Amino acid sequence: MNRQKKLAVLVGVLVVLCAVIAIVSGVQKHIDTISTVDEEIFATSESALTEVSWTKDGNSLHFVQNDDTWQDASDAEFPIDQDKMSDFLSHFESVHASFVIEDVEDFAQYGLDDPSCTVTLTSADGSTVLQMGDYSTMDEKRYVTLGDGTVYLIDDDLEQYVASDRDDLMRVDTFPDDYDTLDSIVATGETAFTAEYRPDDTLCYTDAYDYYLQQGDSYQPLDTDKVEGVITTLNGIDRSEYVNYRTTESDLGGYGLDAPAITFTVTYTVDDETQTSTLAFGKNGDNCYMRMDDSPIVYRIDSDTYTDDVATIGYDTLRPSAVVALNWDDVQSIDFTVDDATYTVEKNGDSWKIGDDVVEFDDVSDAVDALTVKEFNTDTPEKKQEAAFTVHLDSEDYPTVSVTLYQYDGEDCLVQLDGQTLGLVSRSLVVDLTEAVNAITLGLS
Repeated sequence: MNRQKKLAVLVGVLVVLCAVIAIVSGVQKHIDTISTVDEEIFATSESALTEVSWTKDGNSLHFVQNDDTWQDASDAEFPIDQDKMSDFLSHFESVHASFVIEDVEDFAQYGLDDPSCTVTLTSADGSTVLQMGDYSTMDEKRYVTLGDGTVYLIDDDLEQYVASDRDDLMRVDTFPDDYDTLDSIVATGETAFTAEYRPDDTLCYTDAYDYYLQQGDSYQPLDTDKVEGVITTLNGIDRSEYVNYRTTESDLGGYGLDAPAITFTVTYTVDDETQTSTLAFGKNGDNCYMRMDDSPIVYRIDSDTYTDDVATIGYDTLRPSAVVALNWDDVQSIDFTVDDATYTVEKNGDSWKIGDDVVEFDDVSDAVDALTVKEFNTDTPEKKQEAAFTVHLDSEDYPTVSVTLYQYDGEDCLVQLDGQTLGLVSRSLVVDLTEAVNAITLGLS
């Protein structure tokens, strides 16, 4: 190779080296500047906002605030849950960053060339746009920019609070679950009953019950947890499928709500104020619907939910499972009849006696308390009496309460309370009781 060719090659290499150096220098020159901070980058209050809009998952939503009430900007009739909107906006009251990245030229490396979510908050002072990019799994923070050329890693991932669907912000009609007292539940239609809160009335042999159902001239005790569980059941019905949120009186017939199949009218007290709400269920063919009070929202509910969870609510689902609920402080004595023999156990101070013999009574009282109805029915006893006991109480209104247990089949016994059939009790529980009684009567003087 002659000298000129070598020189040309060297010049070419030099040019390439210079270009590489220039590129490297250029890259180094534009390395982003990252600083660790604890900085509030944005703050607002719900009351100051007039509009809020966002885009997420390809969906755009826009809301305006008029007279302290949020509305869909394009559909003012859509029932916005004001509490949900307030909760969402509370996350923008003070937005803090832990890292500030300045001199950003390549927003793509932070996922901000095509933001996953953009939120615009508007007040009388103007609009602020927050663009959200990638989530840093290492820092567990979200990259955002306010359009000022700076990228921030924010402490609280705001994107998780942004609803993708307007329905996520829809008001859901339910009974309150923070009442002070649940005063009554009145059901009419396919199921009918009235459960009343009567804790101060002497309507039963025991003070273990607060709720009662009136049957003619008598009151039947109800299980407190089961009665209050009605509210939980009704509130738990899926309300995600609404069919109308502009319902008028003329629309009700199409949902069978002009003459509901069942209504539950609930009265409750909140902060010393008595309030009432009604939940109505309608049927039209195979379809079931639900509406609360005069709400414009009608929900479609699953027919099995109506059949299994709603229409079955009644006395048998609310009555106590306990055969007898004794306050043992009020018990004076008990007459037990087992194997055609009757024994009287009397309370003597803190102990129990049969005649002159002090007996260990804990196993017996535990066995009495354990008697529970597994299946309610009204069958008439047809077989031999298995065991019985009469409790004598320190009560003028209810001096005695009697339980009688009859043979039924190999697994169950039929139980009556004061002569009225309750249903079936597991025979193993009856055996436990008879064995406990036999144990304290064995070897009496």
